[in-house]
Amino acid sequence: MNLVEQVLNAAIAKFNAKVDSDANLRNELRGVRKVVQVEVEDGEWYHFVLENARVAGLLKGPAQNPDIRVIASSETLTQLWTGELRSMKAIATRRLQVKGSIDDLFRFRKFF
Repeated sequence: MNLVEQVLNAAIAKFNAKVDSDANLRNELRGVRKVVQVEVEDGEWYHFVLENARVAGLLKGPAQNPDIRVIASSETLTQLWTGELRSMKAIATRRLQVKGSIDDLFRFRKFF
């Protein structure tokens, strides 16, 4: 498992733990199904499905018709995870691109 996979799996575990401990977030995400694709510019692509307030796991490869696309280098993703880089700065400097509907983007920010 490479570093990006480790980071993404850790982010998924953190998200699932947050949903388990936050009833408001759990209720907000109940009944929601979103496909998120992570496009690593210098590596592989991954995707995961948020369904009924839970992410089952990380899958390799592109998704069909993703609702949200996250585009960044492996370095940027790692720096975001470690806190070395803030998400707003990464977006402002175009090191991180997040594409999707406005509603999806506001919901997705809770993942980080």
